[in-house]
Amino acid sequence: MKTASVYDVQHHFSRVLAWVSAGETVVISRHRVPVARLVPEKGKGAAATMPDFMARLKKNYRGRPLPDSQTMLDELREDRY
Repeated sequence: MKTASVYDVQHHFSRVLAWVSAGETVVISRHRVPVARLVPEKGKGAAATMPDFMARLKKNYRGRPLPDSQTMLDELREDRY
């Protein structure tokens, strides 16, 4: 679990969001007092981590040739892995 101040979140939101997308929980604090918690989304549309994506890819295409990169991107966007 990571901690970020309100200032950090305001000025480095992309970085904080990248942490959450990677599976980290981020506690937001104001004057060192926790006020909020950002947690990764677990439902449809959640950002897939690379190890998770690779595990699903290996499971779905075991022994078969992999599709072209555009097909894989389309399937990933539709959360079919």
